[in-house]
Parts: sequence; structure tokens; C-alpha cells
Amino acid sequence: MNLTPKLALILSISALAWQASQSGNVVSGARAQEAADGWVATTTPTGFEIVPDGEADQIAEVSRLMVELLNQRYPNSMARRGVHPKDHGCVKASFTINPEIADDYRVGLFATPGKTYEAWVRFSNATPVLAPDVDDKGAQQSRGMAIKVMGVAGPKLLGDPNALTQDFLLINLPGFAFPNVSEYLAVTRIQVANHDDISAFFAPPLSPDRLKTVAVVQQIAQTKVGNPLDARYFSAAPFLFGPDRVAKFAATPRNPGNTPVPDRPAANYLREAMRKTLDQPAGDPTLFDFQAQLRTSDLLPIEDATAVWPEAAAPFKNVATISIPKQNFDNAYQESECEHMQFTPWHGLTAHQPLGGINRLRLGVYKASAQRRAQTPEPNGFPKWPQ
Repeated sequence: MNLTPKLALILSISALAWQASQSGNVVSGARAQEAADGWVATTTPTGFEIVPDGEADQIAEVSRLMVELLNQRYPNSMARRGVHPKDHGCVKASFTINPEIADDYRVGLFATPGKTYEAWVRFSNATPVLAPDVDDKGAQQSRGMAIKVMGVAGPKLLGDPNALTQDFLLINLPGFAFPNVSEYLAVTRIQVANHDDISAFFAPPLSPDRLKTVAVVQQIAQTKVGNPLDARYFSAAPFLFGPDRVAKFAATPRNPGNTPVPDRPAANYLREAMRKTLDQPAGDPTLFDFQAQLRTSDLLPIEDATAVWPEAAAPFKNVATISIPKQNFDNAYQESECEHMQFTPWHGLTAHQPLGGINRLRLGVYKASAQRRAQTPEPNGFPKWPQ
């Protein structure tokens, strides 16, 4: 099996999926580079985490390399998200805490039974650049679901008193493609040195950590999605659930349509499927059950982002409902609004602090990516768009 093209398509979904979109404040190239050079995760790790020696330096290096990658990919045009740059649809939704939520799940965002929030939901593709929804060999790619819940009061992770959002960044597999910061740094170095060609990452012999990546990549290629509204999505990495517990999250479609993948899928067949479902004059909303999976044993890993917690040992429980009403999402206003949003798991309450090395990596890299995307250089030629 040739893993390189498939991994190139999903690179970073795992560890860094859903790169931050552009910041609202334009900064100079020098300031953006300085920010990337100096940005490391500064939020204090919790007692659940084990931070390897030298990880902060590794995160700073990945942040610098991410800026280099964006400069390589977009020398004459606006830089897009480092991963998941292509959206299938960004939709308006509501996020309602279940009225009958169990007492021991009433934590942070989920503290008030029956409370409804407005939310944006962005469905996306994990290719490094804009590309067709399946590759030229018909292989599937990872799909993303980023949720921005609005109007959320309470102490925030990044300390911004004006921030009233809780973001959840999910993918359609329960494990990421890279287990830790060290592996992500290794592949990013190769990616920058070889202009997105990461063949050398799979040069034998393959370490145990690299074999984990191989297994996830194979699963991605085999996971068919005919409509983003039919798929189940997972946080993969863990989060605090209050001061003394840990959880992962998932969003499960309540009544999936099980839309088949077309025999000859168009380049944007996933957007077309979403539009067919949602762009109707009337009808029932599309519902997802938002779920929490509490960590039930110290044996369930926190620092390995490829690790899947068995649902038999740690079951998912419904804690909220996402409702996506019928709407015409495919319009310039809505597209532009969403393109300028920044999604990061570090937008949120201290009660849901992201945990583990990959989440610590996101804190730095998303910042660097967002600052780079805030600049658009003066063009000296037409950009190279996919055909």
C-alpha cells in the first residue's frame, strides 16, 4: 500500500486539524514571524499530564515550520488554514444541553440543563490545500466538524474577558494520525524540506509510533463518507471535565441518511450532498447527539493521541443536542463569515482544558498559523489554484 499520498492528504488532521483561521488583526510579516518564533504553550499542564523534556522547544519549532509551510504553499495569495482549508459547508445551528442530563455530567458548558446556545458548525476536508473530496485513486480523506458555541460565560483558558465561546474540533475517526509532538515535529521537518512530499517519513525501519500512524492512515482511506451530515465525529484527544475528571467528546448523527459515495464523485460532492439535505424550503432539522466519554481508568492514555478508549470500558453519554435547521448555507455572506473565524480547542472554559501533547502543540501552532493568515502579501503573479 502506498501510504504517502494518503497521509499527505490527511497530514495534520490528526495532530493539528482545523488550523486556526485568520486573525482579525493584521500584523506585519516580521511581527508574525516573531510571534511564531516565540510562541510556546504557556497554560499550566494539569496533574493528568506528563510533559516530556524539551517539548516546549519542539512546539516552538513546529510553529516556525508551519509558517514556512504556509509561505511555500501561498507565495502569491492569501494563506488558508494549514489543514482543513476546504469547507463543505459552514452552517448555523443550536447547541442545547440535555434537559435530563445526569447530575455528574453538569460541568462547565453542561452545567445548566435545557440551556440553548447559538453555534456555528464547519464541516471540512483534511487536505493540506484545496483539493477534490477524494483523491485520483478514489481514496477517502479525513473529514472534520468544528463547533463554535457562542454566548458561553465563565473563566476562559486564554484569559480574554470578552471571549464567550467554547470550541470543539472533531474528526471522523476516534484516533489522531500522530501520537505525540515528537512525531509531528519529525513529519513537519520532512514536509518543509521536501515541499509537502513526506515519503521519507515512512523510510524503514518503522518505529512503534510510526506504525500507529500507518494504522490510522489505512483506516482513514477505508472510511467512506457520502454526506458530512451522516458521519460520526470525535475529539480524539482528551479534555478536562471539571477539576478532577477527564473526557473525550463525540458528535453522533441521530438519524443518518447513510448517503452512498457516488460511483464517480465530483470534486465537491460532499458540499453537494449537504446542500441537497439542508437547502430545502421546510423540513426537520439535522440532529447530532453531542456526547462525553469519561475516563474510567488510569490505563486509558492521555499522552498518546492515536489511542482509542474502548467504549465498553468508557461509554459515551449524551449530554447535548446539536440542531442544524434547513438553510441556504452556500452563500457569500455565510462563507466569508466562517472563513474569518478562528477555531481552536483553546477557545473555551477552564473546565474543559485540552490535555496531552497534541493539544499542547495546538496552542502554539494555531496562534502562529492565525497570525500568518492575517497577512496577504502583494502579489507578483497569479496564485496556483487546483483545477
